[in-house]
Amino acid sequence: MSLPKTKRNAHPGFGPDIPAAFHSLEEARNCLDYQWNLCVRSAVDFPYRKHMMEGTESQEHRDAFDVDRTHFRAVYNTWLTVFQNFLERNVATMNSKSLQGAMVLKMQGQLAAMYQEMDTLQLLHDETGWDEVIPMFDNLVDLVAAIIDSQKATDEKLLHKPTFQLDQSTINPLFTVGHKCRDPILRRKAISMLYSAPRQEGVWDSILTARACERIMNLEEEGLGEVKCAADIPDWRRISDIEVSFDLQARRGEIKMSRLRSRHSNVRRPVTDVFEW
Repeated sequence: MSLPKTKRNAHPGFGPDIPAAFHSLEEARNCLDYQWNLCVRSAVDFPYRKHMMEGTESQEHRDAFDVDRTHFRAVYNTWLTVFQNFLERNVATMNSKSLQGAMVLKMQGQLAAMYQEMDTLQLLHDETGWDEVIPMFDNLVDLVAAIIDSQKATDEKLLHKPTFQLDQSTINPLFTVGHKCRDPILRRKAISMLYSAPRQEGVWDSILTARACERIMNLEEEGLGEVKCAADIPDWRRISDIEVSFDLQARRGEIKMSRLRSRHSNVRRPVTDVFEW
């Protein structure tokens, strides 16, 4: 499978092959962008997708999906290796802006690789599968912290006022940790970082995202007593298929989600939760 040819394909790195070595951040970014779009296209066009979403897939369907997932896991691991080699060769000559861009790119690569490590079929029916990648969540949080610290160190204005940028950087990875990582320490750390570094990245607002993550966390942990580790949150309390929207004038947020109604349920049902601030 390959993506349709467009003018962008002429950009260095934007193609199906990962080179043996990257020669610029732009090439590495274009390569990751191509592979991510290809992965999404593959998932959308997967011939047995409907069966898998409904839980009626056969072993043949599962095997075909595993082949796809294994392929893209290898793709992202290769990209991370080639990009790490690029950093080791060039980090000494990078300015602060390039270093920040490199850290963001590495974080995006790790996030993409993390999704390929997941057993997606399991996640359709059991959210506890996310507990297997808690070390990856930990790495993401550390990378985001390093990016934010670097940005503040190079621009004092970031210490005192919110920032705005068009490109995605730190909010989406922290949102992923905030609603998918059930380790209570990492989860709260991600939410705290969203609150403490106010920023707007495209349509993503860090404060509103933090409020949504906090609400999801409270819904999952409510009534469980002290949550000391991810395993303390059983699957029947976990929320999936999340869509978040905000009404700024009414100071209200809406979370559309799926969840089991009780520990005895086996089918996730759509639920809408409204919260205010």
